[in-house]
This record gives sequence, C-alpha cells and structure tokens, in this order.
Amino acid sequence: MKKMMSLLLSGAIVTGMLGLGTMSEAYPAAAASTAPVKVLVAGKEVHFTAQPVLVKNRLLVPAEAMSKHLGMTYAYDAGKKTITLKMASNLYVFPIDSNSATINGVPVTSDVSATMMNGVPYIPLRFLGEYLGMGVTYQAATHTAAVKTDNVASFRILSPKEGDVLHTTQVKVGIAAFHHQLLDFRQHMQAVAGQGHIHVWLDTDPKDPKVAYKMISGEPAVFDNVQPGNHTLTVQLVGNDHKPLVPEVKQVIHFQTVASPTEKPAPAQATKTYSVDIHSYMFMPGEITVEAGSTVTFTNSDDVNHTVTAKDGSFDSGPISKGKSYSVTFSKPGVYQIYCKPHTFMTGTITVK
Repeated sequence: MKKMMSLLLSGAIVTGMLGLGTMSEAYPAAAASTAPVKVLVAGKEVHFTAQPVLVKNRLLVPAEAMSKHLGMTYAYDAGKKTITLKMASNLYVFPIDSNSATINGVPVTSDVSATMMNGVPYIPLRFLGEYLGMGVTYQAATHTAAVKTDNVASFRILSPKEGDVLHTTQVKVGIAAFHHQLLDFRQHMQAVAGQGHIHVWLDTDPKDPKVAYKMISGEPAVFDNVQPGNHTLTVQLVGNDHKPLVPEVKQVIHFQTVASPTEKPAPAQATKTYSVDIHSYMFMPGEITVEAGSTVTFTNSDDVNHTVTAKDGSFDSGPISKGKSYSVTFSKPGVYQIYCKPHTFMTGTITVK
C-alpha cells in the first residue's frame, strides 16, 4: 500500500508539471515544497541564488536568472508588475498573479501565473519552455527538471487556432518562430542557415510565394476585409531566398469567420483608376496620392523588365516586360513605398487617403 501511494504521488507531480491541472490563484511562499529542485539546461545544471520552487505541483523558477541561462533579455516593471522577456523576434510579457500572458502581443492563457516570492519575480518553467520551442521534462524521483534545447527551426501559431470561430472581418495571425532568425528579405537576400522569414497564406495558393504575406518580425500578420465563411491558413518557414527549409517546416489550420450582429457592411467606395508610367528607369510620377479603393496601373515603357514591389511585402508584380501592365487596388489608407527588384534605385510612393 505504501508503495502504491508513493507511485500515485509521483504521478501527480509529473501530471502537474505537464500542466494538466487547473489553478489560477497566486502562490504564497508558505505553500511551496521544501524539497530542493535541480534544473538542467542542455544537460548542465543551473545554479540559482533564489531557488526554484515546486508549488502545488508546478515548478516556478526565478525569472531573471532563468532568462539569462536561456539567452533571453529580462526586464521587470515594478509599477505595472510585469515581467518582460525577449528572445530573437519574440516578446513575452507576464503580468504578476495573472493567468493571461502575451506573446508578440497575442494573448495566451497559462494554468500557472507568474508570481512574486520574497521580492523575486518567478515564472512557470513548463509554460516558458513550451513557448520557446523547448521541451521540458520533470523527474519526480530526483526532483530534476530538464530543459532540452535542440536548436531545430520551428514555430507555433498563436492565433487563430484550429477550429476557431471568429466574429470579425479582420484576422490577426500571431506566430512565434523558434531557432529561425527573422530578417527583412529586401536587405538579406542571400541564403544563410538559420535566417529567413515566414510565408503566410490565407485562402491563397500556398505554392505561390508571390502571394504570401511575408512576416519579417514578431508582429502579427493582419488580413482585412475577410469574408464570413471557412478559411484555410498555411504557414511556412523559408530562407532569405524565399525557399522552404529542408526538411519542410509547415503547418495548415482551418478556422471560420462569421459576421458580428453589430457589424454593418462598409459603404461602397467610388473606384478610380490612376496610371504610372515606368520610363527611363523611373516611376512617373514618382509620388501619387489616391483615394481608398482606387486602382493604380503601372505600364513598362522601357526595353528591360521591371517590377513593382511593395517594401512591406504586400504585393509584387514579378517581371513586367515592355508594353505590359500591372494593376494594384489599394483598399486600405496608408503610405506604400515601392521599388524595382532588379533596379533597387527605382523607388516610388503611393499615398492612399
């Protein structure tokens, strides 16, 4: 019987570490287990001044010390009572005694909240490891937690999730990339291992990189005017040269959008057409102001091929030969900077009001 009780207790601790339980209250230091806990990162023991604490079957670690060993930057705002960690393109914010954290501005829920113990900010190790693309295991018999860092490129779709039903016409796609440095492909064009960006397709052909939304930072990809219905989201890690990683790192999810009862259809906008001539290696005019909903048509008059490429990656004409045209409809107000890929000194500006 004693042996059976021991096995049940060990199983409960492991289950708690895997986050299968629920708990939302803050954790007083008095509730902590007195058994010392060892933490290993990539097989090496981490030595803490303030020790890790097992509280109600959850392992909490000092945020500053743990972030240092994981290669993250750390900041604590005493006024706002928030822990902020950063690694590569990912930004993590943990409010003290709250189960709602944010990653790259996207809300995520943890069954364990960050907390303060004796003036030291603590964070849940399993949750942190999960959203860093690292595996975390716990051996109850030896009171040892191990963080595995394999440095394999991967990502996690933060929002939307498989099967979500969204009451909106604007879809924000939040992604956390791990072990894959996100860079601006317009400045970094040569393939380098461990570098690149993210291609995101929403209801478009995932075999065509030209129509993909290019994510070059942790900022969510925003899709406006998404019609109600079923949608397919495809996400893929690519190199600086837009080629998929080998082996392929890709995920496809499905979700649905429905019209909100309070939403009203946007008023129809009068459409106008504007022309820009590509001549003598220049966009003519080089600056143009148009109304939202207008279409701008670019016609190449040079003997060489040119492109009309948005610096934010929102559109790219591909090569336009002499006498051919390319049109873009601008539905959203803003300032759009364009350039020609083969001749990067060719630039222009479209201001949409």
